[in-house]
Amino acid sequence: MQVRWFAVLLVLALTACGEKEAPAPMRGEQGPAGDPGPPGPAGPVGTSGTIIRFVDGECRQACLMACEQDERILSVYAINPGGTFTFDAENKATFRPQRQGAAVKVVLACVQK
Repeated sequence: MQVRWFAVLLVLALTACGEKEAPAPMRGEQGPAGDPGPPGPAGPVGTSGTIIRFVDGECRQACLMACEQDERILSVYAINPGGTFTFDAENKATFRPQRQGAAVKVVLACVQK
């Protein structure tokens, strides 16, 4: 029984050595690009969205913020120390800071009418 196992292991060991695989062939240079294929099918029609445009500035005293003529105000806000807004029209607002001389960043969000 031991002789059989020895013979099997000897055959496996001998078959594993001696032969080497041939190296893979070298890859050649890439050829020129082919003709473009036909265009693919048209994609689904997207939904129309609302474009929001932001106007920002810095106010140290009362200042007027405005959207374009074909826009209206969506939202306004002031970053510290804040102040008050007065809406003059659908697309214009006046900002008055709480403290005169303090720089306040004011942001106006505008959308199409």
